[in-house]
Amino acid sequence: MPTTTCRSPAASKAPVRAWGVGLFSALLLVAHVGTASSQADDRYSKRAVRAGQVLAELVAVPDRAPPNALLADATCVAVVPRLVEAGLGVAGEIGFGLASCRTVGGWSLPTYMGLKGGSVGFQIGGESADIVLVFVNKDAPRKIARSTFDLGAEASVAAGPIGRNVSAETDYRAQAEIYSYSKSKGLFAGIKIEGVKWEIDYDANKVVYSDHAVVSNGGDSKKVEELLTTDGANAPERVRPFLVGLVQSVGPGRIGLAQGAGAGR
Repeated sequence: MPTTTCRSPAASKAPVRAWGVGLFSALLLVAHVGTASSQADDRYSKRAVRAGQVLAELVAVPDRAPPNALLADATCVAVVPRLVEAGLGVAGEIGFGLASCRTVGGWSLPTYMGLKGGSVGFQIGGESADIVLVFVNKDAPRKIARSTFDLGAEASVAAGPIGRNVSAETDYRAQAEIYSYSKSKGLFAGIKIEGVKWEIDYDANKVVYSDHAVVSNGGDSKKVEELLTTDGANAPERVRPFLVGLVQSVGPGRIGLAQGAGAGR
């Protein structure tokens, strides 16, 4: 007589329970990855929004704004919102922002970047400061694209002049490659920067440009230079607030039109 093996209900439900637990764990993992990605995207978007706001604040008070002539001469502009002291006994500052350069079509696709270490010529006192760097040298896109370089040592930096009506005859390029401005409390002022290290934020570039139709990502110096020489008309949504701020505050990015636009502001 054939024997019949009886399985308890608990035993029969065990594989189902195990499968359910596995599925639930997988869903949690997907949700965690999605949340982390969303938070990263939000951080990079906020950085671009704030950088655009900083540019608007830079030119908001005519008597305390950079000269029209200098802005018209700008080949690239970098903005670092909320540069802060490193703290914990470590000298120097740290902050992250974006940079864009003029192209034949307009402001370029921005690269994410950061400033670390060194000194910005004043004591922040535990508070943050907004930093704007105005590049005037023609090889700025190539220099910016380098993985890292020291401001002041490998690229000459001077405190930016103040006053919209400073003479256009001033030969800025003969004085420095970069002019720096800072606002920690109240209005912007020219600020001295020494020993600060410029670094490209490759991780941010890879996230923002991962599926861009023209530039696959900004994950190395060659790709960053490609970003900075490519018109930003089709820039990802996350970086557009920064580009809008550049057009409204500095002027059109197109090479050849900058001087006339700057003189007219």
